[in-house]
Amino acid sequence: MKLIHTLSGLILSVTSMLSTSVWADFVDSSTKKISYTFSEIAGPSSITVKGSGGTAFLGFGSRLDQIITGGSLNLEFAPSPALRTRVSHLRIYLNEELMDVVDITRGDSTMLSKVITLDGRFFKNYNQIKFELIGRIDEECSDASDPALWWELGSASRITLDVRNIEVANELSLLPAPFFDSRDLKNVSIPVVLPQNFGTRNLHSAAVVASYFASQVKWREVSFPVYQQGEPEQHAVVLATNSQRPELIKDLPEITQPTIQMVTQPTMPGKKLLLVLGKDEEQLALAAKGLVAGSQLMSGEVAYVNSVTDVAPRKPYDAPNWLPTDRAVKFSELIEGNYQLESQGVELPPIRVSFTLPPDLFTWNANSVPMKLSYRYSPPLKGSKTSRLNISVNDRFIRAFPLDENKSEGDQDTWRVPILGSESFSARSSTQLPGFKISENNTLAFNFQIAKVSTGICEGVGPSIYYAAVDGDSTLDFSGFPHYIRMPDAQSFVSSGFPYSRMADLSETSVVITPEPSDKEVELLLNTVGFISKQTGLPAYQFQLTESWDEVSLAEKDILVVGVQAADKLSLTSASLAHVRSNESGRFIEATTVSEKPQSQGIANLSGRQATISANVRARGEFASIASFESPFTKQRTVTVLSARNDQSVPLLYGAMNARSALVNGSAIAITQYEITSHQVGDYYYVGTLPLFDLVWYHFSDRPMLMVAVALLLVVAFTMLMWRVLSRYAKRRLAATGVKQ
Repeated sequence: MKLIHTLSGLILSVTSMLSTSVWADFVDSSTKKISYTFSEIAGPSSITVKGSGGTAFLGFGSRLDQIITGGSLNLEFAPSPALRTRVSHLRIYLNEELMDVVDITRGDSTMLSKVITLDGRFFKNYNQIKFELIGRIDEECSDASDPALWWELGSASRITLDVRNIEVANELSLLPAPFFDSRDLKNVSIPVVLPQNFGTRNLHSAAVVASYFASQVKWREVSFPVYQQGEPEQHAVVLATNSQRPELIKDLPEITQPTIQMVTQPTMPGKKLLLVLGKDEEQLALAAKGLVAGSQLMSGEVAYVNSVTDVAPRKPYDAPNWLPTDRAVKFSELIEGNYQLESQGVELPPIRVSFTLPPDLFTWNANSVPMKLSYRYSPPLKGSKTSRLNISVNDRFIRAFPLDENKSEGDQDTWRVPILGSESFSARSSTQLPGFKISENNTLAFNFQIAKVSTGICEGVGPSIYYAAVDGDSTLDFSGFPHYIRMPDAQSFVSSGFPYSRMADLSETSVVITPEPSDKEVELLLNTVGFISKQTGLPAYQFQLTESWDEVSLAEKDILVVGVQAADKLSLTSASLAHVRSNESGRFIEATTVSEKPQSQGIANLSGRQATISANVRARGEFASIASFESPFTKQRTVTVLSARNDQSVPLLYGAMNARSALVNGSAIAITQYEITSHQVGDYYYVGTLPLFDLVWYHFSDRPMLMVAVALLLVVAFTMLMWRVLSRYAKRRLAATGVKQ
């Protein structure tokens, strides 16, 4: 989905001091190496170049604070054994400049390798490596689209870059760079420097700043290591007030107004500090909110935040990363550029459109999801009757449309649109996507299969390059679907940040942190709030942060508890709050057998599964847990407890929310270094609303005999009621006419 960073509910007033240049002098004459495997760039599968003239591409960027001076391509490949030697070869281009040619010798049919030098003169901010196959399989005649023409590039192939660090000017208009650079494909780590005993309100400001960066990282994992002592060795963020400052900026002049400033680290030239400063807690909170709301208005080395005004509250489910469910959405809103809706090649690669839905979107038993589709394609050859457009959702086939080569002249005038200089046909169709195939993270794939006709004669086999495109005005419409979900469901939290992400600014969320938190507990706070902002694509600036567990502050809120031994420190000791917990002396779990993700939704499940085992174990290893349950203060509100045995166990929670998230489900999750075990305990509850008919049908769907019995009882009751009503009416009518019964 196109990431739209928008905070339409805020008005910001800032004053900026201008600077003159984006780059400064070189600060590091030595070079270092950065390496990416093909799997890190293009996914875990190998890359196949098909057909003579077929191409494959890899893209990567160059950080703002680095310059690429050279590189190499360690290529692992396997050519088709049918390729002719001395004629067939693979061309490698860097930004359309030929770098090398890989040829083959007879017998080359196993995995081979070659190191290719990449000329440093041709690197740019955004770089593209292109692989082009030129191949033949027969001396007399060769069909460019023959399926025997292929060249496999292994996913373990590696791009190694020689880079040199350069100094970036202290320029706020570059934000979020250099702290987060969208051209860097690696996961994001941004150190946050804080004073000790910073206070709850100041920690709230730190979490708001962390969420600003996290909202922009897209697919990358993001973390915020906390430094209360020592200095980070990379670009970092510092928060401080006049009365509380970390050692790193102790000599900074006193602050008189909310300030955002970029400076160079005093002990590490070339590394930047983003200072978020205020005279006191109130000014620091304003500075943090000003960064979130108006970084696009800032320039120069320093900006002063005069005011931030709330204009209008946000609406539920309006997260920028989520597909709107109140209207039809154009495909052009779901992409970053029109190139994502175009395909070209000997074999057309699928056109993919990805979108994210709220996890509580109720598509159960839905007949369809409307989609209006417009597309264009190079015309199939005359006589080919098998050309088609195959549509799939999440790798599941939905339906196919035939691609017609017999258009009339009038239809061609209406529908045919040139694509990249090629003649093409157009079509417009409406289709329905089966609702049961839709999940939270979805990918629509459009695979144009244009048939080729070969007569065995060395001519008339058609063009070697085909083109196809899906029109950006095509629409997908999820409006009309209600929001309803069974809880607790930890999987919805680790996959979408739900239910907290329902309000993208977290305005209906209260975060509870343990009193006097350690560095690791503060880091857990920042990472968790940042994790939710990554899911929504919006900074979290409206949540409440507290150190107390009380009804007054937590009523009418979804509650997120974070900390080491959180259940014990916050006295969460009632049965409903402590299905799984741990401390230095041991760990306790009250659970059923290991849970699979629940599928059945019938009446038998309305009360959940009560605990069938209770275990209390003493162990010294690392341990963390996630527990989810209904809020004891407000119905249909959720509490999620992220707790660790000690500071060293906190990173286990990050793994459960990122790389190992698929293993999380249910309501009580025990996490160790090597295993995640999920359990479903306690009562179920349901969040959202359904029409009455859907509500009854949903909860009784897996009890058909019970539904029949209830229906019969209703029919009998209705019949008896109508009989009594009609009998009384008949008696009154007879009495009015004087007729005796």
